[in-house]
Amino acid sequence: MENEQTNVQSGSKTAKSWTNLVSIVLSVLAIASLLLPLLKYEISKDVDGFLFMWDLFGASAFQYVFVAAFALLVIALPLVIFGKDIPACESGAILSLFLGAALMFLVPSTYNETMHAETELFTGLALSFSFAIAAAVFSISHSFQKMPMTIRSMAEDAIFIATAFALNFLKIPVGPTGGSINLQMLPLFIIALRHGPFHGLVCGGIVYGLLTCFTDGWGFACYPFDYLIGFGSVAVLGFFKPLIVGKDQEFYNVKGLIFIAVGGILATCVRLLGSTISSVVIWEKSFVEALAYNAAYIPVSGAAAFLILMAIYGPLLRVNRRFPVEEQGN
Repeated sequence: MENEQTNVQSGSKTAKSWTNLVSIVLSVLAIASLLLPLLKYEISKDVDGFLFMWDLFGASAFQYVFVAAFALLVIALPLVIFGKDIPACESGAILSLFLGAALMFLVPSTYNETMHAETELFTGLALSFSFAIAAAVFSISHSFQKMPMTIRSMAEDAIFIATAFALNFLKIPVGPTGGSINLQMLPLFIIALRHGPFHGLVCGGIVYGLLTCFTDGWGFACYPFDYLIGFGSVAVLGFFKPLIVGKDQEFYNVKGLIFIAVGGILATCVRLLGSTISSVVIWEKSFVEALAYNAAYIPVSGAAAFLILMAIYGPLLRVNRRFPVEEQGN
């Protein structure tokens, strides 16, 4: 029996290492797929300077979006590597990979007409997108193997997801394409604070995102940006969990309130970015139009959610001490 348990544990560790290694390799390939076409063009055309696009086309939306996507992939790589031992790093890597992949959808809508001939660049863009999504999926798989969800945590998550779904019907509509002011983010913020960024990403972006995507009626094409990134953004607040609901936190303390505000603002900005990309790619709006439309309701909804969270912060700390989250082993 002991030998069998040892073999099971050894197999589990091997599976964890294998999925993490695949994530690392895929992240490297995603970066290389974007970088190599640029370097090849620079060498073949004898263009001086890093990132030839600035020299060739001048600074424009194309360059800024492209470089932002590339930077997110570069940030994700060390997070994937350290994520083997640090859960928060892996959650950050997953979020960075999804955001980087989402920005790649925005690149073609911003390129200059003179870029039509540069097919290698867009081939690299497509490959990089595929590698980034695959790396994120393997990172999610690794996180599940390392931190399996318990029956208790799944039941608690289900209650908060159901509450968010109900709050989605209590809303003030804004515009013709589904925008609204509501408090659906509040229960999702609580999940992220209680269980950390990975739970926030899975429950907000995957479970709740799919649920609302299918019931809102705007089509699955909106899911990656408006729902996966939009509601998965609550994971950002989860990164501040030790500073907000840590063991040393007492009833209504200034540090916790400050980091709720900081995390809430950052999460709201990520959701705004996702929905703006969706408006540009799916609804074919200009970036300015898309940003203005989504800024009419997302910041208000986000602010309302994290301000209420700040108001109930003290009772939330008491609940957290009375019903502590079970620590999962690596």
